[in-house]
Amino acid sequence: MKAAKRHMTVVSGPSAEDAFRSRLVTTDAGDTKPTPFNLSLALENDPRLKALFVRDEFSNKIIISRLPPWAGGNDGEFDEQAAFELSAWLGDPDNYGMPCKPSQVSEAVEAVSFRHPVHCVRDYLNSLDWDGVERVGKFFATYFHAKDDDYHEGVALIFLIGAVARIFEPGCKVDHMLILEGLQGAGKTRAVRTLFGGDAWYVDCQRSPADKDFYQDIVGKWAAEIGEMTSFTKADYNKVKQTITAQSDTYRPSYGRYSKTFKRQCIFIGTTNEDTWQRDPTGGRRYLPVRVSEKVDADGITRDRDQLWAEALMRYQRGDPWWNAPARAVDEQEQRYQEDPWSEPVLRWLCGKASPSSYTDMPLAARDKHGRILECSVTQIMLHALHIDLARHDRAAATRVGTIMGRLGWQKYRPSSKGKRPWLWFAEADWEWPDDT
Repeated sequence: MKAAKRHMTVVSGPSAEDAFRSRLVTTDAGDTKPTPFNLSLALENDPRLKALFVRDEFSNKIIISRLPPWAGGNDGEFDEQAAFELSAWLGDPDNYGMPCKPSQVSEAVEAVSFRHPVHCVRDYLNSLDWDGVERVGKFFATYFHAKDDDYHEGVALIFLIGAVARIFEPGCKVDHMLILEGLQGAGKTRAVRTLFGGDAWYVDCQRSPADKDFYQDIVGKWAAEIGEMTSFTKADYNKVKQTITAQSDTYRPSYGRYSKTFKRQCIFIGTTNEDTWQRDPTGGRRYLPVRVSEKVDADGITRDRDQLWAEALMRYQRGDPWWNAPARAVDEQEQRYQEDPWSEPVLRWLCGKASPSSYTDMPLAARDKHGRILECSVTQIMLHALHIDLARHDRAAATRVGTIMGRLGWQKYRPSSKGKRPWLWFAEADWEWPDDT
């Protein structure tokens, strides 16, 4: 073997490793020109630079994969300082004597890095060997002390398999968001951070999704936690829903000069200490709540983390779905809804159970034989059910009443085709009148 090695290294003329130098474009004086071709040739063929710069497809960053040849260099993210050092190194007469600017070097490194993609999370998942013990279905029951039933099993499958799918199919549909409920100090955040590999792949989003910098926070993260769901305004809730269902994000990467669109690879998790955090009148069907009854077993997650992800990967490769919400999801979502305090007096009035004086101005045709309202306008509801003076009727109050009526399941129509009369709300024939109002 030693003789063969000596035979391979003793060659006439330039070594095989340096043969590419003969292709470098030079001036008439023999100086190396700072052209894109020369930069690319050196970065791809010089043993000291070859595969030194790789593109992390997960974080969309350029990474220096090992210690660089210049003095004092470090591996890690390629930045402006590294561009300057590489520019100086290439300009050294003992190397190339190539008088290139740091901006030229940055462009060349970016282009070459795309030829050497890496993906840290995908590599991690592919390195795992599943031991055959099923843990994913019992994930919340085992580590979060939640109920052991079909609902929590379904949420676990959506959560874990969906997270794997986002890594192997960036931009795939992941329409649901896990919401962990529990008292402060239960360890919800610690558990999520542990499951997703610590701060390298996890971020606690301090900004609202309505903030333009929110998307910079989730770059290179596998899980993004949105804490305290009760802190969101209605506008924020709408933005959260848009954020959950988006399949790509647009931002300017750290190495780029222009904004680009990237397929999403992260999932979102909400945490809250409240029981009634859901303010979306349409039902919040994107949210899958899980109540944590005791302190989370974060140590158990640490112990079993690799096996949990190995099983989730196996299920993903097997084709298990991650997009079907459990049958009980709607009931769980409704239990978290923060009911409008106007809802109760409105419903009592509709059912004919309010004070008799509140019906004196209502037409007889608008009520049935039981005294229940058959149809009414928003103005009538505000006047008679809520006793709001006409002078205080505004668009915000009308919208609030309309939301209540919609949640009750009532329909609306406009009697006049010319649109001059107000909308009227009515209960369809099969609407179930409550007995306990």
